[in-house]
Amino acid sequence: MPTSLPSTELRVDFLAKLEDESILHMEFQSFNDANMPWRMLRYYTAIAEKYKTYNIKQLVVYVGNKKLRMKTSLKIKNLVFRYEILDIRQIDCRVLLESPDPMDRLLACLCKVEDEVYLIEKLIKTMESMNEEERKDYLLKALTLTELRPNLRIRLTEEVKHMPIVVRPEDIKLPKRKLKKDILYRLGLEEGKQIGHEEGFIKALQDTVLTLIRGKIGRVPEGVEVKVKGIRNREYLNALIEKLINSGDVLELLREERLLS
Repeated sequence: MPTSLPSTELRVDFLAKLEDESILHMEFQSFNDANMPWRMLRYYTAIAEKYKTYNIKQLVVYVGNKKLRMKTSLKIKNLVFRYEILDIRQIDCRVLLESPDPMDRLLACLCKVEDEVYLIEKLIKTMESMNEEERKDYLLKALTLTELRPNLRIRLTEEVKHMPIVVRPEDIKLPKRKLKKDILYRLGLEEGKQIGHEEGFIKALQDTVLTLIRGKIGRVPEGVEVKVKGIRNREYLNALIEKLINSGDVLELLREERLLS
């Protein structure tokens, strides 16, 4: 077997020394990574070696949209290793919304949200006291965060379309492969108005419906995509988007709308 092993420069998301002289290590994770226990073990040994301590507290903060499925331990021969995981959706967003810090209110977008309208109102009110550039920067941060919460992103996008803020597609900091699928990009917030002709707008609404279905249940059932792409009525598509946002049973809704047999 080869005697050389892979070696990379490790960089953690957050590291701090606490008052009791222990070290707090945090990682922010947006998707379920089956390799997370091994990653955390590598971080642990690197931190312990550098700072000559074993008094290390490790926490993974899960901010993804899918159900948390990552393990919190690693058990192999001669080694038992554990760390903690916190699903940020366990935190009530109101705790952060009432904070005087505007950045705390942004983070509330990822927490447990029971009233999306109230959350968006708080974000918009936060922006009222900012100048134009500050508002734009704050809005872009909110849109970046809500990429992880598709339903909230749609509501936020609809609200900010009426605000005097110029947001161009190139302002959205996403990889090109993701940008063309992005809800904000498709709805066309450029120079404060929608872009594209009627055909493009219909397609954007169809894609939004499919994105919501996929975000809610993790897939688009067979035959549904063909039926959705056959819908040409803008009013109906907008109504369907609203129903999907508020629906607790997407499959039943699709059956009621005769999109799923």
